[in-house]
Amino acid sequence: MKTSSRLPKRALVLSGGGGRGAYHIGVLTYLESIGWKPEIIVGTSIGAVNGAALGSGLSVADLRERWLDLETADVQKMRADDVYIDNLVRRGDHVFDTTPLMATLTGRSKKWADRPWLNLSRLNGKASPYEVWITAVDFDERRLVYFGNRYGEGLTAEKIVASCSIPLWYEPTVLGGRTYVDGGTIANTPFRKAVELGATEIVVVLMAPWPGRPVRSWETKPLAMVDDELLAIPQRLWSIFEPSLDMLLTEIVWKDYRLFRAEQQLGQYADVSLHFVAPDRPLPVGLMTVYRREHHIRLFRQAEADARALLDGRLGVPSRS
Repeated sequence: MKTSSRLPKRALVLSGGGGRGAYHIGVLTYLESIGWKPEIIVGTSIGAVNGAALGSGLSVADLRERWLDLETADVQKMRADDVYIDNLVRRGDHVFDTTPLMATLTGRSKKWADRPWLNLSRLNGKASPYEVWITAVDFDERRLVYFGNRYGEGLTAEKIVASCSIPLWYEPTVLGGRTYVDGGTIANTPFRKAVELGATEIVVVLMAPWPGRPVRSWETKPLAMVDDELLAIPQRLWSIFEPSLDMLLTEIVWKDYRLFRAEQQLGQYADVSLHFVAPDRPLPVGLMTVYRREHHIRLFRQAEADARALLDGRLGVPSRS
């Protein structure tokens, strides 16, 4: 590893990607194995969930254990009458709603009562091990906003759900009379916030192939649809849309990265190093909206291998104890 007389300020940036968020766990496992620990975590959507869980004091092992038990019904309602009558006919602004996600995060459901994903008093207190920032989009003003656990009123479960409010798929989140949607709408991979906060060694976790890295094909069987034929209809439509969304989100962060590199060439951010971890092949279509144990295990393994291949020998001195 490189050595330096000055310890870098470390940040971990976790992209959005729904059920692909299990990929974060494999990267975290690798980072823990080499003793690399961030001071700052910046996350969007499922990255906001994982980041806030870590900021609540969960260990990587704790978070991995929760992911192994996480199912689609823990994130979104899975009844046809909810989807087609309540959400589409009556409200007309989304397909699934995230009431189950709120119950999962806060431990208000029977399944998660003894192991909530969030401990808000710790997350927003001095005992939190990380400075955590999450994104959302203020829909009324069409702008990206950040919420932090050490800033203003801190983080709430509602703000974290707001970061996950994928337009059309999930209902918008209303906070203080303002409407918020998924932060990934503008910044699915918000590494610029880490730069703004003064981080000098930044690990960025993506869940789609990074431009410039060879991409291999991944032959895989289509993901099984839900048993209810009515619920399978929006899932099929999403699966058609998902590859295009992947390309759009990747292009946004690629352009942001190229701008950052151009700024470095002009003398800005000379001490900042960015390290990207991403799969070398597109992930199976459908993983964004499906949460299943066997998929999570596969993503754990792939991400840890990707992190090892891309980060070994590239990060700085061991973290502070």
